[in-house]
Amino acid sequence: MNLLVGPPVQDRKTITPHRLTQQRSRLLRIRASLSQRIKRLTKDALEDTPGYSLHMADAATDSFDRDLTLGLASFEQEALYEVDAALKRIDDGAYGVCELTGRPIPWKRLEAIPWTRFSIEAETELENPSHPHIGSLRTVQAAGEESFETPFDLELETLSGGLTEEHPRPIGREENV
Repeated sequence: MNLLVGPPVQDRKTITPHRLTQQRSRLLRIRASLSQRIKRLTKDALEDTPGYSLHMADAATDSFDRDLTLGLASFEQEALYEVDAALKRIDDGAYGVCELTGRPIPWKRLEAIPWTRFSIEAETELENPSHPHIGSLRTVQAAGEESFETPFDLELETLSGGLTEEHPRPIGREENV
């Protein structure tokens, strides 16, 4: 990573005690809202559904709905963890300091995402992998090298009757399969 971690910055002019109190109140409201949603989603997921159904598809739909609801509850739980961590940072005096760089997080970012742990620059650095995306399968080839075909490629060509993406089946031609 290109970002250097230095000592925590002591200049806290942008985060006044009044702003911290406001953020704490806001985070507590967000926390209460998340807790209510988690309880509601969990209740919905655990709601008694009959152990039998008139049709197998109905049972599958019920199961899918329950899994989706539990997934949403899990997502909300992750958000709750982030809010709790932000409240702890306020208590510890580390709120508003990027965990990666040790520099202050701009107040506008904290207003937009009150539980954020990273500055925009650090977040960007974390989201970008250290190596470039090399493209889709079999698109990278060293200069001057001949292409090679794997047994899988040859099997696909045999199964497709020699038709590939470069040589598709002519439009309007139908075959009995």
